[in-house]
Amino acid sequence: MYARIFVSLLVLFGVQYSACNSLPCDFIDSVNITDGERLPNGAIRHNGVVYNSTYYRTIDYDYVDFATKTFVKEYIRGCLCAVRICVRLCCRQNEYFNRSCTPSEDYVPVKANVSQSEPIDLRQNERFGFLYGKPCQQVYELLPNESPADEWVVARNGSIIVAEEMLLNRNQYCLAPRGNSDYVTGMVCFETNEDFKFNLYPIGMLLSVPFLLMTFFVYACIPELRNMHGKSLMCYVLGLSVGYTVLSMIQLRLFPGASMPCLVSGYIVYFSFMVSFFWLNVMSFDIYWTFKGVKGVRSTETKKFLFYSLYAWGMPVLLTATVVTADNTDILPVYLRPQFGTKRCLYIDNKLIEFLYLYLPVLILVFLNVVFFVVTALRIYKIQCETSMVRRGDSKRHAKLDNDRDRFGLYLRLFIVMGVTWSLEIISWAIDNNAWIFYVSDVCNCIQGFLIFSLFVLKQKIKRLIYKKFGIGETRQEQTMSTCSTRTTTTTASFQSSRAEKLLVSQSTDDSYCNGSQRV
Repeated sequence: MYARIFVSLLVLFGVQYSACNSLPCDFIDSVNITDGERLPNGAIRHNGVVYNSTYYRTIDYDYVDFATKTFVKEYIRGCLCAVRICVRLCCRQNEYFNRSCTPSEDYVPVKANVSQSEPIDLRQNERFGFLYGKPCQQVYELLPNESPADEWVVARNGSIIVAEEMLLNRNQYCLAPRGNSDYVTGMVCFETNEDFKFNLYPIGMLLSVPFLLMTFFVYACIPELRNMHGKSLMCYVLGLSVGYTVLSMIQLRLFPGASMPCLVSGYIVYFSFMVSFFWLNVMSFDIYWTFKGVKGVRSTETKKFLFYSLYAWGMPVLLTATVVTADNTDILPVYLRPQFGTKRCLYIDNKLIEFLYLYLPVLILVFLNVVFFVVTALRIYKIQCETSMVRRGDSKRHAKLDNDRDRFGLYLRLFIVMGVTWSLEIISWAIDNNAWIFYVSDVCNCIQGFLIFSLFVLKQKIKRLIYKKFGIGETRQEQTMSTCSTRTTTTTASFQSSRAEKLLVSQSTDDSYCNGSQRV
């Protein structure tokens, strides 16, 4: 019983100590007030702000970039946002921003518009208090003089309102006083995580890339596979490989926010995925055209591949040129511009923008592919019913139909892999990016390279071509031929000896025996 009482007391004191040693607010909304003035009533005055005992604590921890917790010597921290309207500054007190935070011996005003009123110096207003330091690793600068979409004001609760429609709280922006101006610049957090929910996703995509590249090189190295169908597959996996690689680099934050490399990488990802979608559409149409059997329409594979290339490379170029033009001209209003490389490397996080520039083209192509495959499947069934009796005596026609049907099966499975993946992607986008189906689509994307490699490379026919190309199995074949030759020589010698003996008995019997042996 005494042990239980002792444990209960330990738990009670532990909870009480934990409560006293932790802040009554979020760490990011607090400031260090150790050097503040102690008042007789136990409150602390710091930078003109008074904190009573309810709103400060003595703690022994700190955070690096508000993310990594470290233990330090005890100090006092106060909850500024509990007693004042908080506004966050990118630099520390008495610093201004000029490419980096620079100390100043002069007074640094914080002049900004508050709720559409005349500009005021926030430092001279007792309602406002200041948090210091960027709330995120990457920020981009709002430029209202260059774009109306970047116009902003400070709201009465300390948030900022951008373009009269976007409300950003104090932990999504910071203000940067300028050394050559009384007015401050607004800096907004740059979304470097691209809205993907776990860090394993880019790693999974990178693991898929080697299988895509192996598929590409197998078809590039073997002449028998470099027909029109093989070249189409090569273009498809090439676009997918580049898209996966650059998108993974973006997710791993290899490009600094709001930079030219970030902008270019966003355009590359968009172009690469559009290439893969259009080449899948080409393969779907080609197998449909093969079974359509249009008479009088003939073209060489080279000419056909040229037309396919103009379509499958030209349309992504046109779409990419459209988004570049929309971002860099005033043809479209701000709310219809994709804004690559501004808030993130890809287009902005907006349902309308995502639908117009990505999901609408994808939905059209997926719909066309479904039509092509359904019509082709019905055509194959009809051909099999009509020619089931005729094909028995026509081996060439039979072989061609079987080859085309096998190719249709491969493309159909490829389309199912891509179709299921992007169907899940569209559903997760339409419902909620936090839905469980989002993670299912991520897993499908991560294993897509292996599935394509299994469908188009791990086949007996492809293996034989690889062995032939690199001379694998020739030694085994030579050994087999040598063994067969030795066996044939031995059999022939035995046969000749037997024949000589039988000649002494009967010529007619010997002839009969030889004739029978030769047939065998």
